[in-house]
Amino acid sequence: NEELLKPKSKLTNNTHFGYNVLMFGFDSISRMTFIRFLPKTYSYLIQQLGATVMKVGDGTTAQFMAMLTGKTGLELPESRHGEKGAKPVDNYPWIWKKLNDAGYITQWTEDEQHIGTFQFRLSGFRHKPVDYYMRPFYLYAESKYFRKTTTENVLCFGNMTRFKTMLNWIQDFYNTYPNRLKWTLGFHAQYSHRDTNNLVPYADQELYEFLYEMNKTGHLDNTMLIIMSDHGQRYSELRSTYQGKLEERLPFMSIRMPPKFQQSTYVHNLRLNSHRLTTPFDIHETFLHMLDFNENYKSTTNRSYSLFQLIPTNRTCRDAGIESHWCACLQWKQIKDFQELPLINEIGQVVINYLNDLLSVVEEECARLELFKIHDVYELIPDKMMLKFSVSKDKDNRVRLFNEPEDAINALLKEQELKYYQIQLETRPGNGKFEVTLGYNSKHKKFDIEKKHMSRINEYGNTSHCIKFTKRKLSDICYCKKQ
Repeated sequence: NEELLKPKSKLTNNTHFGYNVLMFGFDSISRMTFIRFLPKTYSYLIQQLGATVMKVGDGTTAQFMAMLTGKTGLELPESRHGEKGAKPVDNYPWIWKKLNDAGYITQWTEDEQHIGTFQFRLSGFRHKPVDYYMRPFYLYAESKYFRKTTTENVLCFGNMTRFKTMLNWIQDFYNTYPNRLKWTLGFHAQYSHRDTNNLVPYADQELYEFLYEMNKTGHLDNTMLIIMSDHGQRYSELRSTYQGKLEERLPFMSIRMPPKFQQSTYVHNLRLNSHRLTTPFDIHETFLHMLDFNENYKSTTNRSYSLFQLIPTNRTCRDAGIESHWCACLQWKQIKDFQELPLINEIGQVVINYLNDLLSVVEEECARLELFKIHDVYELIPDKMMLKFSVSKDKDNRVRLFNEPEDAINALLKEQELKYYQIQLETRPGNGKFEVTLGYNSKHKKFDIEKKHMSRINEYGNTSHCIKFTKRKLSDICYCKKQ
């Protein structure tokens, strides 16, 4: 193996981070869910390993794209199933390509192949993306063990849990290459992707034992350890509540640096950053910083910072490239008695019309939707302090607000033409529940609505089977006429 995977370049301590990276994530677990359901692991991370838990983050569904490429889906070539010109994602600027060139051996494992991160909605890879790729194993194992049942109902491969199989493979990788730089990404969905997190506690003991053994054997002495999730639950009953809304947008993210690195200025900055707004783009920027490791490192884009640099205390969602629909830092004021307000009913119908417009390309297969019920409505109330601080970078002519007196700011906000609303509604047939953020221009009486600011918040299962292979991007909206 050492002969097969010779380093592609010789690294020096002056230009390179010099540590392994082990990143392990869970699907659909919020920060609070991780603390609630994985108490033994959480305690070991904090009390024994001294990990830093990032308190604020961005919970978009494209976390991995941001972390692994530094780009959004719109900035990358078309690869969505059913779209014209869609191609596999091999040519994306994956971070592991740079790491390979720098001498790292790379490893990637994730379960639940039918909902693979880059296979479910995208066209997947034509060639093996990393040095050690577990997808072929899972495809074979699933075909062997899951012939008579669905994958999520089988917890084991033989006499070993599927979760422990994944952890063992990572540990074997570290045992096989003790003297080589390694980059690992593990992602587990089986226990947490469904509409509840009831299976998540099954992972606690095995994940704790894995971390304990990795630490005991010295593997963590020279490894940057990242334990994380991509976002909170999107389809559970909790998701329909205000708490659930926040939890979807606040995933778990913890980072533990090697002991020899603990007293550096970089770790001091990391700990300060744990109380500041961070995003998946910052993780990608941190990886880039690792490959050009010096105190004068400058971020490659305005929307991202290396976590080894100090992130500004006044950073806003706008600065970080987080759209308002996903921003957990905004103040949403609940509108009570909204049934009496004509504008809210109009907003509900605007959303329904928009959904049906999207479905017009599949109107033969999908039922036309009707508004069944509006469950909740919020109006965006700008944070005045955030407005003051963000204005120095604002391109919308609001710089004068930086030192304006309070009454002047209040007057200006009152006159604001563009307002934002967030509405939770239910459609029929199918009882689909959606959360939509849209803008309303009160002067011109116009609405601004886009699909990327829309979330399906209850599970839709196989109700959109009729377009599964033709218009998968509409699967969360479509209710097939033939059920």
